[in-house]
Order: sequence, then C-alpha cells, then structure tokens
Amino acid sequence: MNNSELSKKIEGYLKSAAAKAKKFEDLVAVTISLISENNEDLYVEVKDGKITVAPYHYDDFGCAIQGAPENIDRVFSGAVSFDKALSDGLVNVVAGDEAKFKALEVLVPSKKAPAKTAAKAPAKKACASKSCAAKPAKAAPAPAKAAEAAAKPAEKPAAPVKAASAPAKTATAAAAPKPAAADTAKKAPAKKK
Repeated sequence: MNNSELSKKIEGYLKSAAAKAKKFEDLVAVTISLISENNEDLYVEVKDGKITVAPYHYDDFGCAIQGAPENIDRVFSGAVSFDKALSDGLVNVVAGDEAKFKALEVLVPSKKAPAKTAAKAPAKKACASKSCAAKPAKAAPAPAKAAEAAAKPAEKPAAPVKAASAPAKTATAAAAPKPAAADTAKKAPAKKK
C-alpha cells in the first residue's frame, strides 16, 4: 500500500470525527514515514477544527512517527490502540512529542467501545425499567409532595408581602396566626364576589 492509498483510507477513518476535531485548541500535525519499498510519507493534521490527511511530508510537525503501512492502517482504523502500537513497536516515534501523536486517538473510530457501551446500556435500562426505577419512583413522589406542601405555606405568607412593614409585627408574637388571618381575609373577598 502506498502513501496515497493509505492517506485516503485514514481520511475515511477520521471522516466521522469532524465534531471532535473542533474541540482541538492546538495545532496537531503528525508526519508518518512508511517503512516500505519507496519509504513514502504522509501526514495527519488537525488545525482550526479541520482534519487534513495528505500523502506528503509535513515540515513543521509536532511529532514524526514511522511504521509499516499495514500497522499504520491498523492504528488509524481502531484495531490497535495507539499505546499498544507504541509499546509493541508497531509504530515508533522518531522525533517530536509523543503526546501529539496520542492526541489523534480520540479521532479514531473505536471498535471496542461500541461493544462495551452496548453491554452497559441494556444493564442500565433493565435496571431503570424494572426494580431500580420503581424504587426511586416511589421515593421521589414523597419528597415532591413534601416540597409542594412546604411551598404552599411559603406562598401564603409571601402573598402579603405588600405589607412589608408588617414583618416586625409578625416577628413579635406569632407568625402563624397573622398569615392565617391573611388567608381568611383572602377567603372573605372571594366569598363576597
């Protein structure tokens, strides 16, 4: 596989990561030297939220790596993690910051994550739809009723806020009888109408 073919494949792998690329704040440019008959280069760049893959050498790179085209393909397809590729020697950092190379991993489609997510999601849904949802649902209405009950008395004293100078009177003897009187005063006009 030559650098043009591999760059097209990598571009296809990273195509769905356009939204993730927009979160990159710094320039990430990795030049990749293919260990093959022709020793060709290609680069992957994330700049201004856009992913560029081209079959050329990138002069102002943040990291330079080398590897066989098949191994580079496995890394960018998500078949092998970046850490495993580095530790197993499938890919070697020859210059620059290894972290720049590893930063590209979030753009690579993960073949392991969907299986884990699919396994976790039904467990949560099963728990949420059966016993877990029933227990919190029973517990949730009681606090909601308590909150409503607490809110109703708070609303009644809050209504006679027009008599803001009266808080001194309510604070002196008993605060409860005066809001009750306000409630009866409200009820009386309602009866008159």
